[in-house]
Amino acid sequence: MKLPFDAKGLADKAMSSLPEFSLPSLGSDVEIPVYVIHNSADAEDYFFLFNFETFVDGSKSGMFVRPKLRLWAGRDDFDRTIFARHFRQAFAEEFDRMRAELGAKKSGWGWLGWDLGIDIAGHAITNLTAYFVILIATGTGKALSSLIGLPSWMKARSAEAKLEGQVDDLKTRVDTALERIEVTLHRDLYLHAYKGREGGPVSGLDFDAWPLPGHLKAHIEDKTSGSWW
Repeated sequence: MKLPFDAKGLADKAMSSLPEFSLPSLGSDVEIPVYVIHNSADAEDYFFLFNFETFVDGSKSGMFVRPKLRLWAGRDDFDRTIFARHFRQAFAEEFDRMRAELGAKKSGWGWLGWDLGIDIAGHAITNLTAYFVILIATGTGKALSSLIGLPSWMKARSAEAKLEGQVDDLKTRVDTALERIEVTLHRDLYLHAYKGREGGPVSGLDFDAWPLPGHLKAHIEDKTSGSWW
């Protein structure tokens, strides 16, 4: 497969950047609530609403926060493999859109400004920071340097194979982590998911959960994944 850019040149540039590679220092845990909104009686028919507000506020204040995903849903009988892939794609799109709109490369913004030290915009290896955030936020990214084999990331194979292989491996690790993520049933989302029908099991329902924020309720009918802060 021929890549639409100079893979060798990108590999060389990455190699020269690796000695300076560093992750944001991790400080306080900050939740990123994610809401799974079902559109119909089909367990696989849903979209995501991401609440990045607290995470963004923490990053703006100079804290290199440790993201922690909190997943709320109205039902949890959906296919976890399909869910993981859809979640990864939607989260990456929203996270990168958020960073772009906020001016991601501002100093002191932690994850909002962190990247690999190379210009990957427009290339086939986008969304990497978002993937790392997911791994940290699911508690599976404690040794991130091992995930991409630093400092031997670009050794052993051709540049094209290394780039594609490493990114594919990272996606697989993210999907595996997301397949195992804990899902908490929220009463408001439960009522929405089973609107007009007999409800499903309530064993995972958190009856003490706060009602959904007003701004979130306003977007439930949009049927489009997104984030508001």
